[in-house]
Amino acid sequence: MKSKILLVMSLLGVLSADLWGQQLQCQIQVEMPRLQPRDQEELSDLGQKLTDYLTNNNWSETNKDILITSNLNLIIQTITYSGSEKRYLAQFLISSSSGENFYDQNCEFTYIPGQAFEYFRTSFDPLLDLIDFYAFMVIAGELDTYDLLAGTSFYNKAQDIANRGQLSNYATGWKSRLDEVILITDADHIPLREAKYYYYAALYYVEKEKNAENAQQYAKGVVDRLRNVATKRPNSKALKRFFDSHYQEICTLFEYDLNRDNINTMIDINPTHSDVYRKCEIGGFR
Repeated sequence: MKSKILLVMSLLGVLSADLWGQQLQCQIQVEMPRLQPRDQEELSDLGQKLTDYLTNNNWSETNKDILITSNLNLIIQTITYSGSEKRYLAQFLISSSSGENFYDQNCEFTYIPGQAFEYFRTSFDPLLDLIDFYAFMVIAGELDTYDLLAGTSFYNKAQDIANRGQLSNYATGWKSRLDEVILITDADHIPLREAKYYYYAALYYVEKEKNAENAQQYAKGVVDRLRNVATKRPNSKALKRFFDSHYQEICTLFEYDLNRDNINTMIDINPTHSDVYRKCEIGGFR
């Protein structure tokens, strides 16, 4: 957390998003408990191939200043056939250090033992494009924590993949994925994306700089933006994902507050975690 905060602030006001490169370091686990041994054997190298694909892929052509860590679980549940083509049905979970967590229960893909994983493809690949989609979603959300709306180009890439997925022969699940990226990037959710940046800036000023004035400013910026989204879209999945990822540490933002206004707002807009917020302590200037 602290290393991320330091990097956020070292880049603040110095680099624009198009100067950043992205390295994605991903721990991958492939599970297939319901498959027959022969089918499991055909997939025995899938985890390593996905690891190599995600780790070695140059997700942008620019400087590699940011290392994004994530975890990916692929749970293969069953096999179906379309003609002679074997298709795997699976669940997909991916999470990142700053709470970009996605759970997809409706994944369909093909895999041939020994097939090459090509980064540059001319046709839709139901497995690799699924991986690319969620890689772009994670990278986009992570970049939003480094500068305001810095992940936009990667959200656009994810949306392009979802559009192609819907038109492919493997359309299962792609309408929901398209809805997900449209939700995150619509006008009502721009304040939520901005709140991610303010959140890590506030943590920096509290934990590293111990700058009360700036800590208060950025903490208020977080809460105001979360309240904006909660007012317009109280049942937003994206807003819930933010709350669930950060509620346990959000009290840290308010350590320099002079009153409990921010805390009371959090109780109002996120009552699910109100017991945690009620325990927040404020200290004012130190």
